[in-house]
Amino acid sequence: MFAAGIVVLVLTLILGIVHVVNRRKIGHLLTARKTTVGEIETTAKAIAGELGDGGYDEMSALTGTVECQAPLIAPLSGRECLFYEMAVRRRYEEQVERRNNEGEVRYETRRGTETMSTQTEGVRSFDIVDGTGRIEVAADGLDHDARIETVDRFEPGGGGGVSIGFGRFSMAIDNRMMGGGRQTLGYEYEEHIVPLDGRFTVIGRVTDRSGQLAVEKGGAVFSLSRKDRDEQVGGAKNTAQWTAIASGVGLIVGIILTAVGALT
Repeated sequence: MFAAGIVVLVLTLILGIVHVVNRRKIGHLLTARKTTVGEIETTAKAIAGELGDGGYDEMSALTGTVECQAPLIAPLSGRECLFYEMAVRRRYEEQVERRNNEGEVRYETRRGTETMSTQTEGVRSFDIVDGTGRIEVAADGLDHDARIETVDRFEPGGGGGVSIGFGRFSMAIDNRMMGGGRQTLGYEYEEHIVPLDGRFTVIGRVTDRSGQLAVEKGGAVFSLSRKDRDEQVGGAKNTAQWTAIASGVGLIVGIILTAVGALT
C-alpha cells in the first residue's frame, strides 16, 4: 500500500500542476479584450493623433476568417494550410529471446514502431478578416490550437523497396536502417494541419510598432483557435475545477494509503 500511496501522491501533484496552469490561463485569456479590426483601427488612429505612430499596444482577441497569400501545401494530404505537422513511422515485428529462471529459452514475437521522418512548418504571416477590416498576424511563435487530422493511414508491406511515399512525400530507404532482425510490416502516415477554411480566433498582442497594425507574440497567450475567447475561458475553468476536486481527493487517498502502508 505504501508504494500505491506514493503513486497516488505523484498523480495528485501532476493534477495540482495542471490546475495551476489552467488557473493562470484563465487570467491570461481574460486580459485579451474581445474586439474587432475596425475598433482597433479607430483607437490606434486616436492614439497616433495624440502620441504619434507606434503608441498602440494591447492584448486582443479577434475572430474572423483567414486569408494567406502564400499558404503551405501539406505533404501527405496536399491541402493548402497555415500549418502542418506530419510523421512517418515504420511498423515492424521481431523475434525476442526470453530466458526463464531455469535457463530455458523461448522466443516471442514483439511488434513496435520507429519514426522514419517528421516535418513541421508554419506560414510566416496571414490575415484575420472580419466584417470591419483585416489585420496581419505575424505567425512566428503562434500556438496552433486549431489543428485537424487529415491523414491517419497504414500502408502494409514495403520491406523490400528502395523508397516509400504517400501523397507529395517520398523518402529513400537505406538498408542499414532496416537492421536488427526486424521485419517491416508497413508504414504509418499521420498528418495534422490548420486549414484555411472556417472561422478562427487569434489572441495576441496588437501593436503598430512596425508602421502598421499587426498581431504578434508578446504576451502570455499567442494562439489561433476554432473556439472564441469565452469558450476557451470556459474550457480552462472546467479543467481547473475538476483537477481541483481530483487533486483534493487524491491527496486524502494518497496520505491514507501511505500511512497504512508504513504501519503494516
